[in-house]
Amino acid sequence: MARKFKPSLEWLLVFVPVSLALRYWPGLRNETALFICSGLAIIPLAGLMGKATEHLSETLGQGIGALLNATFGNAAELIIALLALHKGLFGVVKASITGSILGNILLVFGASALAGGLKHKHLQFN
Repeated sequence: MARKFKPSLEWLLVFVPVSLALRYWPGLRNETALFICSGLAIIPLAGLMGKATEHLSETLGQGIGALLNATFGNAAELIIALLALHKGLFGVVKASITGSILGNILLVFGASALAGGLKHKHLQFN
């Protein structure tokens, strides 16, 4: 029986233990490799978080689902802001929040409006 393969980024989950080993195993300390492996490990973890919030919104409703999606979707910015505040880096917090707002307003909304405008002549937002 032929097995069907779906394209998936879940194979990138292998970088989670690799990142932990690079961070905590004595003698394996390589900052560049740790940064690259951690960046690759975040990709499937973000996808799993998105799927989890979608499943929760199916049972809890659209309003709470959207709130959870917005909260967990910005978890990285929240963690960076809390760590920077703890260290007294207020400029980093301001830049992180400003970058997040501009990225969401300009990039995400702009790309969505462009993609929707290419397919439909008239767009209506709820």
